[in-house]
Amino acid sequence: MSSDSSGSGNSIGRRDFLKSMFGLGGLLEASEAQAKSGTGRTIFFWSDLKTGQVGFPTGFMVEAGLPGSVMKIVAAAALLEESLISPNETIDCKGHVTIKGARINCLVAHGKVDAVHAIAHSCSVYFATASKTMSQSLFFDYAQKFGLNSAVGSVKCGLFPKPEKSTAWPYVLGLSPHLHPNALQLLRMSAIVANRGDVPYLHSAEESAEGKARFNLEFSDMTWGRLQQGMQLAVREGTAHKLDPGNKLHVAAKTGTAPLGKKFQSWLTGYFPYDAPRYAFCLGALNGTSSEVAVPRAKEFLFATEWP
Repeated sequence: MSSDSSGSGNSIGRRDFLKSMFGLGGLLEASEAQAKSGTGRTIFFWSDLKTGQVGFPTGFMVEAGLPGSVMKIVAAAALLEESLISPNETIDCKGHVTIKGARINCLVAHGKVDAVHAIAHSCSVYFATASKTMSQSLFFDYAQKFGLNSAVGSVKCGLFPKPEKSTAWPYVLGLSPHLHPNALQLLRMSAIVANRGDVPYLHSAEESAEGKARFNLEFSDMTWGRLQQGMQLAVREGTAHKLDPGNKLHVAAKTGTAPLGKKFQSWLTGYFPYDAPRYAFCLGALNGTSSEVAVPRAKEFLFATEWP
């Protein structure tokens, strides 16, 4: 069952779940200023994975903000590459877990999940539990590997944290106010997974890519495989299952929802077709959760275009 569905039995209402999750550590208050300056609009970017050219049908204003569960891609890569958890090891999600005094909730009790299913269903219990032995500096190292501290073309990077003596899980779940990647950085993250670490220089049509270095990241085939499988499964049966229900575009994606003042903002980033990646994309919605806004709006954009 998708963690974006309301469910029954062990499930709780989505908005009650989000309030319980995002109320931790005063995150709602920390994002209040951002909410006051937000426009409430939807942004959508895509990139050609062969040429690196970026398209932006809704304008070139690049928003940044709390990424939410999109950061679980970074965490999964760190967990697998550093052998902090084995690829097929499962963690039993009963719907909540307490880490150093903080209660972390999932929308539903996912049961026993491995890395692939944890990505697909965005299981916070899995990632918080598996990341207990992950240092904050290790997570930052992998965030840097994914380019979250570097510009995309001529667009500067979003807010990237300085080391502090604190637990890693708020960063793993994308809930730290000190980490605000922008939409193009999240797009590039999906491009990196799609192309297994080899991505052309991303740029707008007005910017020359001549002589610009490609983005390169080396992981094991196992790690790339699990990341790709998790994002594919997210669209087939997970948190993005309403994005491409007929599997027409063969989309792989990851959702993320985060607080924006007293409301929510959401992201959806991914690539397609997953069997021969040609495009990466990112949608940011400043006025709702991923299931309410990001997924349906991304579906509209993706199916409104005749992709070559």
